Amino acid sequence: NRRLNSSVNRPKALYVSLSDFVHKNRLIIPFNDRSGKCIFYQTRTILDSDASKPKYLSKMNSEKSLFNYDNIKTSSDHIFITEGPIDSFFIKNSVAVAGIQQKSKESLTPTQKSQIDKMWLSTKVWVLDSQYNDQTSRMKSEKLLDQGECVFIWPESLGKKFKDVNDVCLHFKINEMTNKFILDNTYCGLAGLVKIKQIR
Repeated sequence: NRRLNSSVNRPKALYVSLSDFVHKNRLIIPFNDRSGKCIFYQTRTILDSDASKPKYLSKMNSEKSLFNYDNIKTSSDHIFITEGPIDSFFIKNSVAVAGIQQKSKESLTPTQKSQIDKMWLSTKVWVLDSQYNDQTSRMKSEKLLDQGECVFIWPESLGKKFKDVNDVCLHFKINEMTNKFILDNTYCGLAGLVKIKQIR
């Protein structure tokens, strides 16, 4: 129902834990390095009976890496950075950070920054949840723009109706939010700060 198996940028495999004490009956989303080795993972609830449990859990005592890092072309003009892994399923050449650092000026962990730095030929574009529906996303977008980053700012027609990329793809029964659409609504630095201030 979430279109995970047909999405344009899906990972090479997904898993389900059947017996682990912490992650039992949860979808396991692997974070692989360029060689395909799983160095981090997140798990997500999938059963209605687990609704009271945390929706997402991460590998304990491990620093976050980039999701889909093994699935991108580093020579591409643009690399898209989503917050959640599932949104990354639906954007070609995208990675996910699995939550932006809140207390640090840095938006990436040291491991993620090291991975991003290897993609120096590509312009990085942040694709967060709708700034119209999520105040935290709006604040994060403003912070990134203030640092000179490029951010996808949701057009009002979609931003007021949908929470994130996956919601859009589910509603329209599509497997991709195109790079062109994202770039047509991407702003960098000062221009983005002016645009983001107009959102109420």
